[in-house]
Formats: sequence, C-alpha cells, structure tokens
Amino acid sequence: MTVLINLQRLLLCIALLWCLPLAAEQKIVSINIQAVALEQPSDYFVTLLKMALDASKAPDEQIELRFAPYELSQARWIYLLQHESSDTVIWTMTSKEREKLLRPIRIPLFKGLFGKRVFIIRKQDQKRFDPITTRDQLGELLAGQGAHWPDTRILQLNDLPVTTASTTDSLFKMLMAGRFDYFPRGISEAWFELAQRPEDKDVVVEQKLMIVYPTAIYYFVPKSNEALAKRIERGLERLIDTGEFDRFFYSHARTKAGLEQLEKFPRRIITLDNPDLPEETPLDNPRYWLTLPGS
Repeated sequence: MTVLINLQRLLLCIALLWCLPLAAEQKIVSINIQAVALEQPSDYFVTLLKMALDASKAPDEQIELRFAPYELSQARWIYLLQHESSDTVIWTMTSKEREKLLRPIRIPLFKGLFGKRVFIIRKQDQKRFDPITTRDQLGELLAGQGAHWPDTRILQLNDLPVTTASTTDSLFKMLMAGRFDYFPRGISEAWFELAQRPEDKDVVVEQKLMIVYPTAIYYFVPKSNEALAKRIERGLERLIDTGEFDRFFYSHARTKAGLEQLEKFPRRIITLDNPDLPEETPLDNPRYWLTLPGS
C-alpha cells in the first residue's frame, strides 16, 4: 500500500513538472570594450558601463563584456569603430570631428570634470607657477598632451604651446626629463594617476591653478549600432533617476580625491574657449553636470 501511494505521488510530481513552462533560455549579449583589463584599484568606465547595461537589459539577457586583446591609440579605436567593429564601446572626450565619425551617448561620464584641469609638474617647479594669473602668462610655458587628444587642439586654439606624445606613460617620462613644463589632467585623473605611480616621486599636482573649458567624456559606439547606443543611454538615464550614478561618481577613487583636494585648496581659474565643442552638447541640462565654485 505504501509503495502504491509513493508511486502515485511520483506520477503526480512528474505530471506537475510536465505542465510547468520551460525556463526562458538566457540570451547572451556580447559587447567589445576598449579596455584590455579592469583598471586597478577600481575601474570607473567598465563598471559604469556594466551598471548601465544591467539597468537597461531584458529579463532574459545576460551581458558579457569582452576586453580588447591589446592596447590601441584613440585614433586606432575610432578607425575600428568606423570600419571594422559594430558591437564595440569606447570612452573618450567629445569633439565635433569625433561626433561626425561615431555615435555619442551624450551623458557626461564625469559630470564635466574632464574640462576642469589641474597640472602635473616637476616638484621643484612650483615657484614658476606661483605668479601666473592669466592665459598669456601660462602661454610662456609648454604643455604636454596626447597626440590624438581633443584637449591638444583646445590648448592650441587658446594660444597655449603644446608638445605631444602617443601615450600617457610617454608624457610622464617626457615631463620628468624636462621636455615640457606641465601636464594638464582632469580632476578625475590627476591625483588618481599619481597614486598609481608611487615610483614617480619627483612629479606632483601643481597647487594654485586650474584651467576650465566646457567638454565631456562620453561612451561612443559605431553609427551603425543605434540599438546599442539607445540601450546605454537608457541605462545611464535610469542610473541618474535612481541616484545610483551620483553615488558611484562621488564615492569612486577617481573623483573623490580630486573633489576633496579642490574643496580644501581653492584655485585660480583660467577659462579657455572650446571651439570644438559640438552644438548638441547638453550644457543646459543640470542633471548631467557638476558646477564647482568659481568655474
């Protein structure tokens, strides 16, 4: 009798399982990114992108980010997105030229901090910067920037002499060798980068100046992949709506140290024009930007 009851229960379980709908198969969405590995100690761009994609994915989707096999210059990445890769995301500063070539997601990833720049200098050179208050005075010194960075053209259009190199590492080496006088870096870069380069003890962040111009760093995708652009845009907007974007921004090592330094030590501001800023830049949308005192 017990055996019969157990058999009936087993048949009932099988019948119930047969009636249940099959679980939806997970769809893997693979996206290539420009990073070769997660930035240490904590990645900003990759983490924020994953947050945005997770915020905009369908219930049956699984997001897979695929790292690049090797480092490439910004110019090379832009070429690849134009001609060879339809499912790739890069992050770079905007310009009129770049927005002609690629599809920008016009939500500033650092709330405009990339256009607020302090200088990395040789430690012994602080006295050379102490008396500077104007753009003309700053123009007597030589800046170093990346060969393909939009910042380079902005400085040149403001009559500030610039020498270039292909990589950030090369620029640090050139600065220490005396090849130029100052290396402008965004608030979200300067202190963070020096913390990652403890061996470079002879370079510091200059103490009194900041140049300011309107710009933004965005995620970019190929113009052929509007669906990916809309997905990222939708995800970022949701992160802003829920407050997750700001919590991430203000707590991250890239931004936290720089903002704390600016609060403790106010700076003289030299304002520059940015003729390369696209007209579509959403400067009038306050939810995207951080306004610093005096800027």
